[in-house]
Amino acid sequence: MSADSNQIAFDLLRAFRQLRTIRWNGLRAEGCTPGETILLHTLRRHMRKGSPGMKTSEIGRHLRVSTPSVTQMVNVLEARGLVERKADPADRRIVRIALTESGQEEMRKVEQSMLEGVSGLIAYLGLDRSRQLIALLDDVHLYYSEREAGMERFPAE
Repeated sequence: MSADSNQIAFDLLRAFRQLRTIRWNGLRAEGCTPGETILLHTLRRHMRKGSPGMKTSEIGRHLRVSTPSVTQMVNVLEARGLVERKADPADRRIVRIALTESGQEEMRKVEQSMLEGVSGLIAYLGLDRSRQLIALLDDVHLYYSEREAGMERFPAE
């Protein structure tokens, strides 16, 4: 790596670290951990597509956590009335996790808060720079996803 490449690498690492320090206020469901909130987001996304819910193993794959970890989070969220376990309509042996009406309402509030927070960033950056940021972050995600899958197209120099 050249000196310029090294400096850019350090600057990228610094920028990534800075993103981790941002307080994403309002992005959590009330009384929930970040992991529980992400689980709720995952269920909401899948249910919007007409899914009757997700199996714990599917949730685990999406969140990259073990099934027992998902089960623990589901137990907590179920006790709070945000999710429910349902028998799969096609195979009653399969249990699916779905948002309750309360869970859907909580996620609507979180989503609204997220949109309000990000709208400030869009106003700050402007539409063109916001679109550039989206494209660049999508490229970063694609690069690291392909790298993790062993499909790296552009190996390090």
